[in-house]
Amino acid sequence: MNGENNYRDDDGTQASPKLIFETGVDFNAFADSESNEEKLSETTQGKREKNKCDGSVKSHRAETRFGCLARMKISCRLNDKYCVTEFVPEHTHVTSSPCKTHFFRSHRNMSLAQIVEADMADSSGIAPKTTLELLSRQAGGRQNLGFILVDYKNYLRSKRTREMRVGDTGGLLEYLQQMQLSDPNFFYAIQVDEDDMITNIFWADARMMVDYDYFGDVVCFDTTYRKNKDGRPFAMFVGVNNHRQTVVFGAALLYAETAETFIWLFDTFVKAMSGKKPISILTDQDAAMAKALLSEWPETCHRLCIWHIYQNAAKHLSNAFEKFKNLTKDFGRCIYDYEDEDDFINAWNNMLEKYNLKDNDWLRRLFNIKEQWALVYGRQTFCADITTTQRSESMNSALKKYVSYKYDLLRFFQHFQ
Repeated sequence: MNGENNYRDDDGTQASPKLIFETGVDFNAFADSESNEEKLSETTQGKREKNKCDGSVKSHRAETRFGCLARMKISCRLNDKYCVTEFVPEHTHVTSSPCKTHFFRSHRNMSLAQIVEADMADSSGIAPKTTLELLSRQAGGRQNLGFILVDYKNYLRSKRTREMRVGDTGGLLEYLQQMQLSDPNFFYAIQVDEDDMITNIFWADARMMVDYDYFGDVVCFDTTYRKNKDGRPFAMFVGVNNHRQTVVFGAALLYAETAETFIWLFDTFVKAMSGKKPISILTDQDAAMAKALLSEWPETCHRLCIWHIYQNAAKHLSNAFEKFKNLTKDFGRCIYDYEDEDDFINAWNNMLEKYNLKDNDWLRRLFNIKEQWALVYGRQTFCADITTTQRSESMNSALKKYVSYKYDLLRFFQHFQ
């Protein structure tokens, strides 16, 4: 085989996967610019170094390196043809089935045509899963697509960061600085990534800070509103004043709803509010949010929005609600009507028995966090008679009237203020 196989592709990495794809292996590519060669070796080459902590690890990661020596070296000749100068086909392990090779990282890549279609779908508000299904059908199946859902989501994440163009960023920073000049107490914080691109923004003016100082014992936090085409979550910290009117304590435009993002946001919010943390906070049922609150505000009572729980119940128990007309009433009684813990637990168990829901996984998980939503566990904590995040959701409804998703970032800020 040496010296006989020539490839007229643009570069070695484009020519070689076609040959390796059918062998069921994942590979790494190393280019040598001096010798104009490229070496491809399996990701299973070498062996994992031993760690002194291995003995105390409860669960060991699966071994992925087997000392495999299979490799191939490609060299570019003077006639611009590629020649295989070294080829070692022997493997020290069982290779994967060719029907699974499209999952390998080395075999995954979005083509320019796919990127164009994906951008059009994203601009139209089509969900990533739907876009992937559409592209898969066009390619004749997911095995022919060339990438998987996580690749597409990573691409969208990078694209949304890039869309914070230098001009937009400069205009935004100038606007925030002007706001601070006109209001010395205006607070803003910006988080950037490793490429110095803006990812998360938080701001609060003097009025918000004063309102929080007086009425910030209970906070509703919501991220359901999406700003503009890129789908960035717009988050608000909302409460009520002594006239039961909704007041805003702070707002943020986020990059993604991850635990790291929320940790930064909650830490920044407290800094803006002179270190004061709320007594209680109401949120929707989000794992990343819960993790961040436990990390940053462990003393704050975290309650879940009852309205969101009802919405989730309608989704997860739709068949049961249709079959049993009284289930909605009994479910609501478990949430609102019991002041004694034993009475609540008995009513919950009776509901499961009555409607044959003992094996329902969603209800089991909901019961495991009952302290965060059942009123019997929240009566000792001050919540200003707020049980849902509809305060912030009503603000989101108002935002949609005055702050269009079509606005660029700077205009969004101007209209919000």
